[in-house]
Amino acid sequence: MKRLLLSLFVIIVALSSANAGEVTFDLTDPAAFGYAVPETSKGTDLANGTLTVGNVVITSDKKHDTTDNRFWGTANGVEGLRCYKPSTLTFSTNNGEVITAITFEGVTITPAVLTFDSGEYDKPTWTGSASKVVLTFGGTAKISSIVVSTAGQAASVADPTFSLATGTYYVAKNVEITCATEGAIIHYTTNGDEPTSASAVYNAPIKVESTTTIKAMASKGSDNSTVVSATYTIGETTPVKDIADFFTTNRGIVHVFTNPVSVLYQSGLYLFVQDESAAMQIYGDVGRTYKNGDIIPAGIIGEGDVFGGELQFRVVEPETFAAPEEGPVIAPTVVKIDAIDDYLFDKLIQVNDAIVNLEDGKTLTDGTGTINLYARFNEVTLPTDDKSYNVTAIVSRYNGNFQLFPISFTLTTGIANVDNTASKVVAGYNVINVNAAEDTQVTVVNSVGQALVNKTVSAGTNAIPVSAGFYLVKVGDVVAKVVVR
Repeated sequence: MKRLLLSLFVIIVALSSANAGEVTFDLTDPAAFGYAVPETSKGTDLANGTLTVGNVVITSDKKHDTTDNRFWGTANGVEGLRCYKPSTLTFSTNNGEVITAITFEGVTITPAVLTFDSGEYDKPTWTGSASKVVLTFGGTAKISSIVVSTAGQAASVADPTFSLATGTYYVAKNVEITCATEGAIIHYTTNGDEPTSASAVYNAPIKVESTTTIKAMASKGSDNSTVVSATYTIGETTPVKDIADFFTTNRGIVHVFTNPVSVLYQSGLYLFVQDESAAMQIYGDVGRTYKNGDIIPAGIIGEGDVFGGELQFRVVEPETFAAPEEGPVIAPTVVKIDAIDDYLFDKLIQVNDAIVNLEDGKTLTDGTGTINLYARFNEVTLPTDDKSYNVTAIVSRYNGNFQLFPISFTLTTGIANVDNTASKVVAGYNVINVNAAEDTQVTVVNSVGQALVNKTVSAGTNAIPVSAGFYLVKVGDVVAKVVVR
């Protein structure tokens, strides 16, 4: 009897060992997952991709307004993953086993930051029993490694999977169902009943036009998978007639535009459009590329969202951004910096004869004032010289302060401590010397945009006393950048 019990014990242990597994995700090695190694102080976005080790798959879903979950580089190498509120990581297996434990190594991995849809989390380990575990970030987490434990005999027939995640949508959707088990037949229902081998056989995408729960089961021979389900809610949209109408609404409301809009500029996830009433920023992947002047047909769907204290249109249904109609090119409005106001918010402008200053932050100065620059668009590089430029930009605002998103810099004819055919500007000790023709208009602006001098000068050298600092000196129609030591 003892020998029999011992044999049974050995068999049970062996089966348990065979049916349990553990895999480690070394997040300091992005190349192992097919991602580029980031440079110091830069990141490589997961871009809603997947990380796979053995039978475990981690799927990233970016839900933060601007920042994706990403591998982060430091001077000492790759730190690991940085994940941001309210983005998610979804853990699943590809062989039907259940997840029993997930252990994290990193910084800021407290229960307040790492929240789960099931089980229990006692830092640094989640425990439970689920075929899928969704981790939602309540703050910024820095994770260097993840160990995932699984158990249970892999099912002979894999559970069906849906092509569309459960959630709320605002247009009709086609849902595909697949099964990883070769030769399996998928049965499904849409009336709430549990599917059986007598239920409808899946052979084409299911069109969801109203709120629907799809339940599915896969079978092969006498073996069946477990029943899985997904609920799709088709929500209602609030129509808006134009951009001005949109700006009267609140965040969190999903809108549909009943009229077309015209494209000003597009870069990555940023799209700027206007109509006869106003202009606005659209944020998100619209699934296609537009150019200046394109007319996007009516029907775009998005949500009012606030970033930096300003309302923007966040993409909810990318497929509603249809192919454009050809429209006239929209030229930038040429303005002086001191004329930038609410009317120009999110619009395309051009500031002429202006100089970029990178010494005290990033600013642009012309003869009338100074405004902050923000390099929003990756393809744009700020000039580092002292030359004068015509600058094309989008007017933005952050926490109530105007700023420009520059698009292009075109050199103009400026002067900077050099001779000009009509005038000469030279910096001296606590003085700016301007040699100009009779009755030439001279304006001197300091680094914060204050006009210190604005007058006509006499022929010859005119000494303008100033303290040490950075100045723009406009002499007639040309501008000089002057540094007084």
